[in-house]
Amino acid sequence: MKHFYRSLASLLLLASGNVAAQQPAAGPLQTAQTISLGEHTMLAGTLVLPNHNTVLLLTDGVSFDITAQCLAPDGHTLWKTTLNRFQRPTQGFSLELQKIAIGREARENKEVQKEKLAAALYPVNVVTDGNTVVLAERLSESWFKKFNHDKSFKLKNDHMFVQRLDEQGRLTKHQFEPRPEAELKKVEVRTLGRYAEANGYVEVVRETNKREETLVFALLHFDFNTKTLRREPIDMPATPEHITGLNHYRHWYQEWAYLGHRPNQTYFCRRTLVTGAPKEKPGKQPLIYQVYITDDQGKATGGFSTTLALNKGTRPMYSGPMPSPGELNHIPLYFEVAQGKNRNVTYDEWETSTGGMGSFYLDHATGDVLIYGEYGEGEIPEMTNDDLKGFFVRRYAPDGRAVAQVQNAYSEAMRAKKKNASFRGGYYRQTRFHVDPISGQTQFSFSPLRVYGNSEDFDLFMDRDFKPLRYDYLPGKDKDERTYTSVQYAQPFKLTSTYDGTDDIRLYEHADKTDPAVYAALEKKRRTAPADAHDYWFHLSPTGATSGLVVEQKKPLGGSLQVYTFQ
Repeated sequence: MKHFYRSLASLLLLASGNVAAQQPAAGPLQTAQTISLGEHTMLAGTLVLPNHNTVLLLTDGVSFDITAQCLAPDGHTLWKTTLNRFQRPTQGFSLELQKIAIGREARENKEVQKEKLAAALYPVNVVTDGNTVVLAERLSESWFKKFNHDKSFKLKNDHMFVQRLDEQGRLTKHQFEPRPEAELKKVEVRTLGRYAEANGYVEVVRETNKREETLVFALLHFDFNTKTLRREPIDMPATPEHITGLNHYRHWYQEWAYLGHRPNQTYFCRRTLVTGAPKEKPGKQPLIYQVYITDDQGKATGGFSTTLALNKGTRPMYSGPMPSPGELNHIPLYFEVAQGKNRNVTYDEWETSTGGMGSFYLDHATGDVLIYGEYGEGEIPEMTNDDLKGFFVRRYAPDGRAVAQVQNAYSEAMRAKKKNASFRGGYYRQTRFHVDPISGQTQFSFSPLRVYGNSEDFDLFMDRDFKPLRYDYLPGKDKDERTYTSVQYAQPFKLTSTYDGTDDIRLYEHADKTDPAVYAALEKKRRTAPADAHDYWFHLSPTGATSGLVVEQKKPLGGSLQVYTFQ
């Protein structure tokens, strides 16, 4: 297997102190159009479709309308359609807006923050089926009465309102009655994932009956043809019993998480301490990473289990809460820890245990699964803050074949720059991960929070085959005074609220010669604005192998959007 491992020597020995000198000439951005926005209008999200069109979803902090505006690959508008929503987020919602894991807090006044929250897309969920866009909103009778004054709309609690946009922008609306109340009284239902299919909208749910001590996963099909809700159980392996009596392993998250959906393929993932053998003790065998795949009827079609086969004497380590990119979603499992005499702190098991020991990424184009993280010395899982020795990534085909992989140590050159906690796993350590849709480059980044000293930042880059390209180092001393370019990648599959989800974004100070030329061009534009313009974003949508469309957003609300194309 040695031929799989690629040396990170070039990555780990590269100096990054003279990044500006490596910048390529900025490729020209061609202006396509300017889109004027209303005073309270916000760009709530972007979708890129298989036909290479880009759909902008525009919301409003005052109106309940949603505008879907479809742009062709040349940046011009193909169609605009107005949709409805009945609820909006309020200060009472536990809502996490876009996560920017860079250790800076936006300094905005409360009124702007309040209006941004009101304009946010949540609780509307957006999914796609090919070139069709589906918006789904589960309605609450009490919220509806409080925040919406449309008395003509009669609804019951848990009513589902679904809107479907075809590729010409034609709109159809569907309303679904809630599940029988007697049925819902028996179980607690939590939504884990969502997707669209040819004739409907689907929710992946977990149903827990605490009285009977049963846990079932199921598909709820909202069928557009029959106008009915159909439930189908998912054939899932059981979740290991929660470990008790062993402090070290008491709060290890081993439940199934939702990884994503492809046509007729639903992906789940988890990390387990046990294999299921009789009298097996946790912590006596390597951590097991599992992927499970079912079809649209809930029947098993594939998946795999792996211990990652890291180099002998090394094991996955706890990095800190890992990113949850794409559709990755879990149902939180909380526990309390006493801190001091009169204070308890609540944690989610996912973030304090397995959710920080490597993460999963679904490649929607191929169906492959990437498992990535950091490693240290040892053979079996532990929860210690030992030194992190290096980084690993594995690409697996749906049948579990290792397609590509890399494991290598962080160099002495990197460690020479370190501050407190940069190379030590911990709950207050930030990590980021994304795959560039234009270049195919993979980026993994890590940074300690300010509580552990200056928040220096390390960004590691690899090509499509995980061949090392470089690492960028950013000292923490004056990070807040630097100008960052923020790029958010349009999603090909969903704009859905997930628990603790992470936007697919790239933040950088300087473009590099290994980057596509568009990044230098965007950096040049970004530097025309003040360093603290935190809502200055570029939304990038690939339209071909090397071409794409960029939407420039300079303000959180109102103003205008500038649309560019690039080759």
